[in-house]
This record gives sequence, C-alpha cells and structure tokens, in this order.
Amino acid sequence: MPLIKLFSREYSVQYTEASIRSLSREVKAHLPALLRSQAYLPEDKNEACYADEREWKNLLKSLEKKYRAEHSLKKFFKTFHHFGKAYLARAKKINRINLNKLSNEVLATHYRAYQKILTVYSAYLWMGYLLASGDHLKKSKAILEKKEIRDERVVNALFRPKKLSSILSLQEKLSNLKAKKLKLSSKEINQISKNYSWMPCLDIQNDPWTTREIKIFFAHLKPSLKPLSFVRATQVANLKKAELKQFELLSELTYVKDMRDEYRRRAIYYILPLFNAISLKLAVSRHQLAYFTSQEIIKALNAHRKLEKKTALKRQAGFLIYTEKSNIKVLTSTSKIAKFKKSRLSKNVGEKLEVKGLVASLGQARGKVKIVLGIKDLKNVKKGDVMIAITTHPDFVPAMHRAAAIVTDEGGLTSHAAIVCRELGTPCIVGTRIATKIFKDGDIVEVNPKDGIIKKINI
Repeated sequence: MPLIKLFSREYSVQYTEASIRSLSREVKAHLPALLRSQAYLPEDKNEACYADEREWKNLLKSLEKKYRAEHSLKKFFKTFHHFGKAYLARAKKINRINLNKLSNEVLATHYRAYQKILTVYSAYLWMGYLLASGDHLKKSKAILEKKEIRDERVVNALFRPKKLSSILSLQEKLSNLKAKKLKLSSKEINQISKNYSWMPCLDIQNDPWTTREIKIFFAHLKPSLKPLSFVRATQVANLKKAELKQFELLSELTYVKDMRDEYRRRAIYYILPLFNAISLKLAVSRHQLAYFTSQEIIKALNAHRKLEKKTALKRQAGFLIYTEKSNIKVLTSTSKIAKFKKSRLSKNVGEKLEVKGLVASLGQARGKVKIVLGIKDLKNVKKGDVMIAITTHPDFVPAMHRAAAIVTDEGGLTSHAAIVCRELGTPCIVGTRIATKIFKDGDIVEVNPKDGIIKKINI
C-alpha cells in the first residue's frame, strides 16, 4: 500500500530517527499498534513524514479504542507526564556531568541512555498529539454544534488548555509586564532568559534564545485578550454533567499537547552539552552532528574516528530516512530519493486564487504574504504581513505577534497556531493543507476566518 503524507517539519536526521523508532517494535510495550513503514522525505527545505496508510489508520483506531473511556484517558495523562519528567530528568542529570573530561566510551554510554528515554517519551509525544486531534475533539465540537453555540469567547475558553505552559505562559507574563511598562529591566530579561531560553530548542541543531531575541519579542508583543474563564464558559453553554466532563477531558488533552513540546524542548536544551562534547570528539559541529544516525555516532565514538563533515552537508540539503530490515537507512542520492518518491508525491495543485481551511480565530485581515517553511523565514515577517506557514511552534510566536493574520497547512482547533491566535485575537485559518504551495511571498491576500477562506487579491 502507498505511503500517505502526515506532516512536514524542520527536523534533522537525529530527530527523524527518534520519530521512526518511537513507533517501532522498540516501544511495542507502550503502544496499542505499531507503525512499521514510516519514512521522511525532503520537501521545501523540510522533511515530510510519510506512513503506510493501512498501518496509520490502524494506529489511530487502536488509540481511540484504548483511550475512549475516561478512566483509561486519565491513566494516559499520568503515564505521559511520568515519561515526560523522566526524559527531562535524564537530560538534566547528564547536563550536570563534566562531559569534556570523559572518554569516548563513557560519552557513548550517556548518549545511549539519553536515546533510550527519548524514544520511549517520543511514543507518548505521538499519542498525546494524536489523541488531542481525535474523537474527543470531534465529540466536543459536536456538542457545541448541537447547542448552536457560536460565541467566540465561550468557544475559546472551552478549547483552552487546562493550564498554561510553554509559550502561552511566557506570553501571559510578558503581556502583563507590557501593560505596565515599555521596557524590560536587565533583571527581568535575565530572569526570562533563565526560565525560557529553551523555547527554540526543537532539535539539537537549534540554539537557545539570546537576551537580544527576548527584547525583540517584547518590543513586538501584542497584548493578550482577557479570556472568559472555563467555569463561566461552561455555565454560559449550559453544559450537562456528561458534556462538562467531555470538555474537561479535552482541556487536559490540549494541555498535554502543549506540554509534550515543553518536555521535549527543555530536555534538548539541557542535553546540548552532551552533543557539544561528542562534537568535539568527532570533529564536527553540533549542528552537523544532528545529521548523523545514532549508530553512526556510537560507532565513531567507540572506534575513536572522526565523522565526515561532507556527509552532514549533503544531508542538510535534504535526505530520505526509513527503516529497512530493522535498520535505519539514510540516503542523499537525488535519483534514489526520486525513485522512492515516484508514486507517493501529491499531485500538482495548480494555480488557485483562493484556499479554504478551518476557522480557528475570527477577525478579518488583508496583507502581504510571507511564507514560513522554517525558522530561518521568521525574520522576514513584518508588522501587518499575513504569515502562511506549514505549522507553528513556540519559537514562531514573536513573528506571530507581528502578523496581521496566520494561515497554516496543518492543524485543528487545538493546534498551537489556533490557541495562540485566540489568545491574541489574531485572525487564523488552519488545516488548509496547501496554502504554502498556492501562495508566494509578496502576494496580497484577504483572510476571512468567518468563511475559512484565504483569497488572493489582484492589485
């Protein structure tokens, strides 16, 4: 059966490998079903994740069945946080070691330990992501549709995370500060840096925030809207006991969806010294080390040999990674990648003047398009632009504050873009699937979240 595209991300070999391994036999004790046929392929300077359609549907069905009941879902919440904390604790423990004085063999031992807990945690990361977008979300939407509840403040409150974590927490803190002053003191900047510099650490090739970047974020910060409380929203919606329980579970799931990224980014921030130490031993930079597999790194450490920088450079330009007979394979040959892709690429969508998606945050905007395929594109987003991205992450938020509207290829009502935009009152349309391919930098578009339409304006 052909592979279907799931999403596209700015991942290196290290993280795509972890993603593949986290749904494999390696973690079968933690998953209700496995995904044996998974691959990442180069696409628009990112890596697109593909999976066997039958296996993917079976995984989704098995997850929904296992965690349909309230008691089983609550058990999942506890287990998720257990492994998230264990992953973060392992990274912190390694961080406290004087790594530069260790032998290659000892570094390899710490690296293996880190990879082991990362793989298990990543399985729960996957499950949290999928459950938050599954049946519990559909049931919650159906309740509101049946009751004909369209008040945006009520809807926003009911789809808000149980607690604020990650970028939402920082956004609220900075918004409260900005309401009182125009500048941050050095003490406040240092404190924010201490508590949140991990935010951009999506992968080991990403660097922590600098104080300069925090100042820029604060300068362009939009004030957050004062949200309706969850309790008040349930009262206005006149939810029955069973309906209230459904939204409480969704609120917890949305929180898990946010926390999965916080655990990951904080752990990567703390593990960077290990990768820096390994980089010195293997004569490559940390950013280049991110483009080697676990097996390649461990083998090089134990053999006391250097890694080849040219291999990393080739893979940085785009790579195919997949499993073959339980082994991770990485290819950079354009002809071999083309052969692998042949029957799997989506058809050319052609020229269109408008695109439709899911309304995530109301409002109307018109502006110049800025396509964001990855972190490097964020600096191009100016005040009043319409940001069109594959998806958004916590480190995208400073640029999101400058945008007049946000449009994404991926995502739903509990996606990062949807939640952040509702907090800011920024118009947002998600799940268009093709917006980044239809529009280009400089296009003038009109975003109308009331109808979920993004329309190109001929001027």
